[in-house]
Amino acid sequence: MYKEEITEEGIVKQSKDGIAEIIISDSKHCEECSAKIYCKPGNNNIRTLIAKDPFNSESGDKVTITINGSSILKATFQLYGIPLLIIITTILLGMNFFITNKELYSSVLGLTFSGIYLLILSFISKKQSCKYYPTISGVRKSSADF
Repeated sequence: MYKEEITEEGIVKQSKDGIAEIIISDSKHCEECSAKIYCKPGNNNIRTLIAKDPFNSESGDKVTITINGSSILKATFQLYGIPLLIIITTILLGMNFFITNKELYSSVLGLTFSGIYLLILSFISKKQSCKYYPTISGVRKSSADF
C-alpha cells in the first residue's frame, strides 16, 4: 500500500493557481477504494477531487490523476489515527487524575483534546493546502465537441 499508486481519470471542472477541481464518475469500485477520503460526493453520484495541477489544465480537459499510497497512509493517520491515540491517552490519564465521575470526565477530556487537535489540523491544512493532494499526471486537451 505504501508504494502503490492509484490512477483515476476525470474531467477538469475548474483550475486556478496550480490546483484543479476534477469530476470523477462514480463506479462500483468507489466503496472499496482506499483513497475515498480525497473524493467528495456531489449531486447525481458525481464525485469531485482536488488535485495539484502542474500542467495548468483548462476546464473540460480530460486528465489522469495519480494518488501515492504514502499520501493516503499519512492523511489517514492524521485524520483518524492521531485523534484515536489522543482519546485513548487522555481517557487513561483522566482515569488516574479525576476522583469522582472518572468515566464521564475522562471521556469529555478525551473528546475535547481530540476536537482541539482536529481544529488545529484544519487551520494548518488551510495554510499547507496541497501537501497530500493527488497530482495530475497527464492531460488530454478538450475538443471542440466537448
